[in-house]
Amino acid sequence: MIDADDYLGAYPDLLGFGPSAVLHFILHGDAEGRSPSKGFDAGFYRRCYLALGQSHPFRHYITEGSALGFLPRPTPVDAAMSREAMGAAMTGRPRPFVLVCHDAQKAGVPILTLDLARALGARGYDPVFLMGNAGPLLDRFRALGPVFILAEGWDATGLASALPQGTAALINTSAAAALALPLAQAGLDCLVLLHEMPDYIRDQGLMPDLRLAQAAGARLIASMPQISRGISPLISQGTSRGKAGPPAGAPPVGELRPGIIPPPTPLASFRRARLWRQRQDGPVFIGAGHADRRKGFDLFLDAARRIRAAQPGARFVWLGALDAWARDLANAALAGGLPLTLPGFVEDCLGWYRVADVYLLTSRQDPGPTTAIHAAAVGTPFVGYAADIGLIGLIRMTEGVGRFLPPEDEAGFVAAAVAAANSVTAGSRRDLRRLIRRETGFGPYVTALLSRFHPAADGEA
Repeated sequence: MIDADDYLGAYPDLLGFGPSAVLHFILHGDAEGRSPSKGFDAGFYRRCYLALGQSHPFRHYITEGSALGFLPRPTPVDAAMSREAMGAAMTGRPRPFVLVCHDAQKAGVPILTLDLARALGARGYDPVFLMGNAGPLLDRFRALGPVFILAEGWDATGLASALPQGTAALINTSAAAALALPLAQAGLDCLVLLHEMPDYIRDQGLMPDLRLAQAAGARLIASMPQISRGISPLISQGTSRGKAGPPAGAPPVGELRPGIIPPPTPLASFRRARLWRQRQDGPVFIGAGHADRRKGFDLFLDAARRIRAAQPGARFVWLGALDAWARDLANAALAGGLPLTLPGFVEDCLGWYRVADVYLLTSRQDPGPTTAIHAAAVGTPFVGYAADIGLIGLIRMTEGVGRFLPPEDEAGFVAAAVAAANSVTAGSRRDLRRLIRRETGFGPYVTALLSRFHPAADGEA
């Protein structure tokens, strides 16, 4: 699968290497994301299967991916073969329910999709998954039902044609909205859940997909009031310019407040976090998410330095993977003496949230975020910047949960964070836990979601 002629032909900058091209690939090319031959597409493999930030796609394929059935390059499958494969997968599955997401990375939407699949399975449905790319959570999806990774080459219309007319299809994110058109055309009953903020949807060029989805009869349901308010005029604007839009009489973008399942966290994780906390001599401030500019990792570090100046014993934790930009910032902060702990992505995160005094919500744009609610579920309040944040519209969920400050008020943010840390008590934590349990129940959320299908997919709805 390493072909020197293919390798040199694909990368003119390597023409002088001659016979040593194979050695160059092994030592450097794989790390650089180059493809060793026509038989292995490094860009496809990295996007389709690897975790965010993971390198050496060819090495992964040779050592792990091949044994897992991962493909070295896309292999187009026509509609007839796709239909046959879906038909075979549905044998013994009388109540299919299609769940669509963009990938299987360790992130909010894939995790929510898994939670929904488990809840649907408990109600007697047979989950089947369509996803754009795979990722580290792929095995968890496969444990719940058949998985078809469209980047591998499957034909979406062919897959859908093997399912009964009217089968419910939940497209869980605007990033996968393009699939609503072929699924709806094949007779599936489609609903698109929108979790991204309107500016992000527009900037990523996803508005045409949403308009086409609605034109095909799919319902658009936003998970936050700000998303619903912002998306509706953008869709109408496109329609008024003669572009595809919703059918006559179609309702505006709907809204369905999300339900949340806190991440399963064993008692041992709480104990480890508590032991870590006992070694600290001041309040602990935490942030979370894939650290990038949208999540405001730089703003988190700026706030941490100011808080540290006001309260010298303060400690700081960021849960989540760091991109290259964030890693450079973190290294500079650590070199400067900031007491910053970086556990990376932590699935059993509630222990960390429990030992923190305050969650710092520094995102510039965030549709939830779920992480702040997870922290509140164990009694940790947040202080946030009032930027493009979905939680701002959920009044009942933010009363008693946290406080928002204007994005330009850095001094006010720091003062509020320090004050919140100094006012946390066992009683305030208990009251916050009760509020979150009452406002974010997952069972009622699933029932309400099922009621949006025509006819209601859930007989109890």
